[in-house]
Amino acid sequence: MVKLNFKLTERGEVEIPLSEPQCLQTVLDRYNAEKGIDAGGYIAVCRGKVVPGDQLVHDGDEIDIFPAISGG
Repeated sequence: MVKLNFKLTERGEVEIPLSEPQCLQTVLDRYNAEKGIDAGGYIAVCRGKVVPGDQLVHDGDEIDIFPAISGG
């Protein structure tokens, strides 16, 4: 399982089973489709480092997901 900690949102913490490593974006797309959510942009942090959507996530990873906030 990969643990996603959605920060600054009501979704909180979710665990998603993985049978093999997958791209972070694929995992997020699958979760969002299951929940019917249009999440928009995000910033992901794993082990203290920002990770891109094409980064492989593995069983046991814990990732903090922050909404991308813009403004002027």
